[in-house]
Amino acid sequence: MTNMKAVIANGPKDYKLIYDKPIPKIQDGEVLVKVLVNGICGSDLKMYEGSEFYWGVGGRARRGVIPGHEFIGSVVDIDPSIARDQSISIGDVVVAEQLVACRDQCWFCKNGMEHKCDKLVIYGQGVDGCMAEYMIYQKGSWLHKVPEGLSPTYAVLAEPIAVSVRAMDRAHLKPTDLIVVSGCGTIGLGLIAAIETYYPDVSIIVLDYFQFKLDLAKSIAKKCTTFNLSDKTVSTIADIVRKMSGEQNGADVFFECSGSPDSIKAGFEFVRKCGTFVHIGICKEIHVDAPWNAISAGKELTIIGCNLGRHAWPRAFEILKKCDLSQMITHRLPLEEYSNALNLINSGIKVVLDPTLSAPKLLNDSKSLLPLINNNDEQFKIKDSIAFVTGSSHGIGRAIAIALAKEGAKVIIHGTNHDSPSYSNEGTTMTILAQEISTITNNTQITAVWGDLSTKESVQSVLNHIKYPIDILICCSGEQTTSEGKICNDTCLTISDSDTKLSLNRNFWTTHLVCQSIVPQMIHNHRGHVIIIGSTSALIGREKDALYTVSKAAVHQYMRCLATEVKSSGIRVNCIAPGPTLIEQSTQNIGKEQGISGRLEHVANAVIHLLNMDFVHGQIIRVDGGEQTFSS
Repeated sequence: MTNMKAVIANGPKDYKLIYDKPIPKIQDGEVLVKVLVNGICGSDLKMYEGSEFYWGVGGRARRGVIPGHEFIGSVVDIDPSIARDQSISIGDVVVAEQLVACRDQCWFCKNGMEHKCDKLVIYGQGVDGCMAEYMIYQKGSWLHKVPEGLSPTYAVLAEPIAVSVRAMDRAHLKPTDLIVVSGCGTIGLGLIAAIETYYPDVSIIVLDYFQFKLDLAKSIAKKCTTFNLSDKTVSTIADIVRKMSGEQNGADVFFECSGSPDSIKAGFEFVRKCGTFVHIGICKEIHVDAPWNAISAGKELTIIGCNLGRHAWPRAFEILKKCDLSQMITHRLPLEEYSNALNLINSGIKVVLDPTLSAPKLLNDSKSLLPLINNNDEQFKIKDSIAFVTGSSHGIGRAIAIALAKEGAKVIIHGTNHDSPSYSNEGTTMTILAQEISTITNNTQITAVWGDLSTKESVQSVLNHIKYPIDILICCSGEQTTSEGKICNDTCLTISDSDTKLSLNRNFWTTHLVCQSIVPQMIHNHRGHVIIIGSTSALIGREKDALYTVSKAAVHQYMRCLATEVKSSGIRVNCIAPGPTLIEQSTQNIGKEQGISGRLEHVANAVIHLLNMDFVHGQIIRVDGGEQTFSS
């Protein structure tokens, strides 16, 4: 074989997989390896998206390079001098640090700061990286054998953990310190593991938006307090931290691990006077606004930057052997799935590409599309699954909840408030409705929650009342009424601003927020099915009730985008588009001229059938009695 598969970065959002890239040949001081695995991180995503840090004037990236800087490889060919000096043989599993330096030629290299070499090159940015079947470890690289007992897939975590170890060193921690870690990605979790290993008495406070990441942080560190930023505001959490710290009124050290401008600004709230602010994450933006007076007159802070993991690799391997961090690897995909791997970064933790995996021919034809630690090979079953149905206090949502309960699911019904069912049945509450469904279906595992779903905070408040991970999510929220409770008959040109916002909020925004809060947990558990209830109105134009049609069309397209994002995670996402049902026909005439009389149970039955169909993904299923087929 003389050619190989490789991803080529031609520029921002312009990556291409080719199959005829010549396998490179070694030159003086080089090593050729077969790539066994490469990790994808947030900086890879920022480079792909076009951050100026990489593609701007003087940026690190160059066009035509093979991206990827986290890798493990098996030696195929090696310069004999390198083999002799570093005791490396063909067949050894070896990693190179992510940087290439001039080695003792510039002032920085001569003084032990090789990571700031005047001629610094980073793999996957300035020189070919690892998104390929083979790669060259360049002359000037630092090589490390992967310790015995560590699989290549697990050992790929060494690169980000080395960065975490260096950040820990830069902070000069004391056992009595109270620290805040913002961001539970690989760097943040690696930092927590490093501190737990070398400073076990340090108290750690962790911030993130995803609960499954916070749960993992708590499993790594004994003295770890977590706060979900979807549940509480930054100011509220900062107040709690100041109270926890006592007289010093703030954390000793703040580690910024996400590269988010909001996280950077938050750091100045958390850290005490004369405290330390350590910035590790790489920002997409070149310039970030921050309260800089806090550094001097305000708090007299010590600001520390941290980049790369030079001098920290041996301890990174020690941490991997001592701590079980395997849950940090949430996805493992073949090289052909590189674009999906990039899309999964924000919803997973460590996503890895394995060039040795064959690309699957069909969506669920291969386990390679599923996460590395997915052991659930059984077909998805409704019975005993946890199902959450939003907007299930009446109408289609209520009918779906009943159908799921009959199938043996543990059903959580939802209404905007406790009295929501009174909309269609005077005097009924969510609690009474749960009891009624339980009686109808002979299923005692029906619970009710209620609350607004229009903000991240309110969604999290509702989810706080749900004790178990959700397996089935039915997004059924949505109405066609105005702010005055009347049926909306306005056109595009006559609808008011307030009703426009109301329609988009009810029919699209709530769906987005609920999915954003629940789907990451499904990905973490490698199990789940999302069904979004749309409408056939979204597939055609209507003269009246225009914004309902527009908002449902947004829901349909949102489903397609979400399905694309999660298709490699073992999660299915689909949409059911009902036509007019009897409950709608009581208030409007849509569909009557065609003699259509859809019933609520038609939609509910479609949900059950769709859940039982394990090879349907990213589809819009019309349940309309042929409304559009037979429309003139």
